[in-house]
Amino acid sequence: MELWIFGLSFFGMLLMNVPIAIGMCLSSLLYLAISGDLFMLTITAPRIFAGMNNFTMLAIPLFILSGDLLCSGKASKLLVDLANSLVGHLKAGLSTVTTLGCMFFGAVSGSGAATASAIGAVIAPESERSGYDKDFIAAIIASAGPIGILIPPSIPMVVYGAATDTSIGALLLSGIGPGVLFGILIILYGYWYSGKKGYGSSTKFEWSKVFTSTRKAAWALLTPIIIVGGIYSGIFTPTEAAAVAAVYSLIVGLFIYRTLKLRDLPEIFLKSSITSATIMFVVGGVVLFGWVLVREQIPQTFTRVILDNISSPLIFLVVTNLIILVAGMLMDPSPAIILFAPLLLPAVHAFGISPIFFGALMVTNLAIGLVTPPVALTLYVAAEICQVSLSRLIKRVMPIVVLLVIGLFLVTFIPDIAMFIPRLLMGVR
Repeated sequence: MELWIFGLSFFGMLLMNVPIAIGMCLSSLLYLAISGDLFMLTITAPRIFAGMNNFTMLAIPLFILSGDLLCSGKASKLLVDLANSLVGHLKAGLSTVTTLGCMFFGAVSGSGAATASAIGAVIAPESERSGYDKDFIAAIIASAGPIGILIPPSIPMVVYGAATDTSIGALLLSGIGPGVLFGILIILYGYWYSGKKGYGSSTKFEWSKVFTSTRKAAWALLTPIIIVGGIYSGIFTPTEAAAVAAVYSLIVGLFIYRTLKLRDLPEIFLKSSITSATIMFVVGGVVLFGWVLVREQIPQTFTRVILDNISSPLIFLVVTNLIILVAGMLMDPSPAIILFAPLLLPAVHAFGISPIFFGALMVTNLAIGLVTPPVALTLYVAAEICQVSLSRLIKRVMPIVVLLVIGLFLVTFIPDIAMFIPRLLMGVR
């Protein structure tokens, strides 16, 4: 009876659009109250604190701060200029620049929404001057923005690593392949559509522009190199790498680009704190929620049901893709990871699937969720920045979503897309 009340109260609150963290906390507390175990209620707060008091989790607010510091400077404009100097001369110049700019900025911010917002703010005015269809450019921004959670530093990868006790260094590297694949697919779509509409290039190719833009953007592009290189070489732990990245971003913004002022810092720190607190609130809710699941042996039962009905690891991955795709349409990446990763991990181990590959696959699913209604955070960001109708944008973005789903299944059936770089650099199997 307690389990039924627990489940019905949780899903009921989700249907009422109650924030997922509050829903998990309230349904878990209701379960503990009606179970009559007063001792469990008395140790609820210490357990929640213990779940959040994790050294690895400290990387999350530091990566967020690093991204916010660079977003507040002129990094996005410099990265778009670099992309423009490299590919702006192509037939699908502006759409290719947008996609490449999102890939570059994703390597700085680790956030899909931040990537779409920062690059969109630079690209949207340029699209009007170049005569591009605003709906088309908005669709490119919305679909390329989620690449930011695949290319390191990726905040969802850190969340997955902390939730499953998996190597964060290997996880960050595993997102590069899917991120590049998604970028290529979006560029190909943009090339086809631009050819169909007769859009031309946005600039001429000049080596001098390439050298100049590379020199200016180099300080921003060093951020992912410091993070991944430091972790790979063993100089930093992931949390230490995040701290170094935050300090580096502060120095670059204040003293090199000089776009940050000391008076700007309190607002940036407040913004980063609010974002971090939101994620950590979800972590606390999941700690309590997971405690109830473990007490009722739900993960073990779930694994047993899967193993009794699914015999092939490939079929398991396909079914998991469908589950996580739907979850990604309904919630943000971090809550979805914290909720589903511990539940699915026993089955992942039972099928002999690499938890690092599974993490890359999970985040790839959730990247698609960022651009798929009804939640579709980057879709709303792109619609707002480009001042286009959301209904028209949804229609325009759906062909790209289909391409991204094809890319997802390529990653599923060809694990080396995600695992080649971790195997090469870290010997991960």
